[in-house]
Amino acid sequence: MRFRVSMLLVGVLAGLILSDAVNAQSRVEEKVGFAVTGEITAIDVSAKKLTVKSTNDEGVVYSVSDTASIMSGSNKLTLGDLKKGWSVAMNGQSQGDARVATYIKVVKNPSP
Repeated sequence: MRFRVSMLLVGVLAGLILSDAVNAQSRVEEKVGFAVTGEITAIDVSAKKLTVKSTNDEGVVYSVSDTASIMSGSNKLTLGDLKKGWSVAMNGQSQGDARVATYIKVVKNPSP
């Protein structure tokens, strides 16, 4: 009787272990999000790059997604509309070493 119970228990445990192995999914690299607020120090429209200096760094270069939303209040802007010295808040995704901005909001633009 003990032998039957032991064998049943071993069978159930083996089934659970194998079922987890069968259902395991390959790991996909997840995109890591970022959020930053700072001052625009450089813009390269043709390369779709924006350099922003925040309180934590001397300036980081961000790629700007082709589908990025760029807003100033309720007005939709283009990358070419942004100017050095403007304060922006940005969100995006880190993809390897690159940081790709997907949303840019103008927080403050100095008067001309």
